[in-house]
Amino acid sequence: MSSVAWHVASPARRSSVALFNEFLRSTRSALTKSAASVHVVIGNEAADADSIVSSLSFAFLQSQRHPETLYVPVLSIPRSELALRCDVTALFQALGVDTDAIVFVDEFPWTRTPVKLTLMDHNALNNKKIPQIDGLEVVEIVDHHSDLKQHLDAKREVAFAQGNALVASTCTLVAERLKDAEHHDVHKLLATMLLGVIALDSINFDPSAKKVTLRDVQAAEELEETAFAKKQELFKWLQSEKFNVKHWAAFTLENCLQVDYKEFAFTTSVGEEKKVGISAVLIDLQTFVRKSQDGAALRKALATYCKENELSFLVVMTMFVTADGRHRQLLFFQEVGDEAKHCIEYFKKERSLQLEPLHLPETHHDDHVTVFNQLNTGASRKQVAPLIQRALAEPVVKL
Repeated sequence: MSSVAWHVASPARRSSVALFNEFLRSTRSALTKSAASVHVVIGNEAADADSIVSSLSFAFLQSQRHPETLYVPVLSIPRSELALRCDVTALFQALGVDTDAIVFVDEFPWTRTPVKLTLMDHNALNNKKIPQIDGLEVVEIVDHHSDLKQHLDAKREVAFAQGNALVASTCTLVAERLKDAEHHDVHKLLATMLLGVIALDSINFDPSAKKVTLRDVQAAEELEETAFAKKQELFKWLQSEKFNVKHWAAFTLENCLQVDYKEFAFTTSVGEEKKVGISAVLIDLQTFVRKSQDGAALRKALATYCKENELSFLVVMTMFVTADGRHRQLLFFQEVGDEAKHCIEYFKKERSLQLEPLHLPETHHDDHVTVFNQLNTGASRKQVAPLIQRALAEPVVKL
């Protein structure tokens, strides 16, 4: 049940949602037939609320503008993993979005080519679940992450400069386009979902969180005029679902790693490519590691995850809220190799994250696990991933 006070009458809400569900169902149905032109709109591999809602919304807007093309929003995870996205599932359930009609990455017929792609909330196609075959062409990018300079022939909007995102959410970029789109009843639903995600990603438009920009504020003001609820109410509700203690308590350690996981391929100073996984987790590290019985079990679980994903090392970034405010912590794990140690030394020297040594419970100590409090709570994965890239590119000095 939703705890939001919808201020739009239920018949109007139902009408908007019904039209959107019809779009999803007709799109899914059309995939089974021969469509001359198929255009996939897909978010990043973490499939957080921003990736999911921006993809669904942008695909609908594009289908309005170009009805001759079949625009298919594809969620970048298997269907079985949607339940781990507590905020998204709560939003869809409360609004009545038909998740059975949504296409997931393991359901799309990737071998039917050609397929054009628009990348939402990322700017380099790197999803392991998409087969590397000829006929897939990235033609557009709508994103707010550090530019990896791929797909340079595509139409590109990468809202990132001088180490910072120019918007808190890709949904802000979609909202800016919604404003100029020809009116449609579905836009009320889109406005509601976009507004909720922008509120989440900007931490309720709080300047102290160092995420919100004027563009986010302006987009939210426009969206709130037609959305089914006020931004403050949406934030409070979705934030509580995102950090829902019951959900996180029920998750296994592997579930926690899967909820918001991204991979990066970085090149070292000697030209070797290293794959690094970064998981964003919304519980503190002590609670996280205690999902394993002891240090040996923790090491085994992290090593298994690294092996399954062919990682050089794994980083776990936690963010949680207490009465004292927001907190961040970092965990590094590497069983074989020194790349993680090199990054840690670089971070200590570079100092922007303001790392402070942290000690895990003695029962869960392992020499391959290193943990820190991150006092710079404004630095998210958007800032940490480029730091890792720079650290690995720096020559290793052997004494």
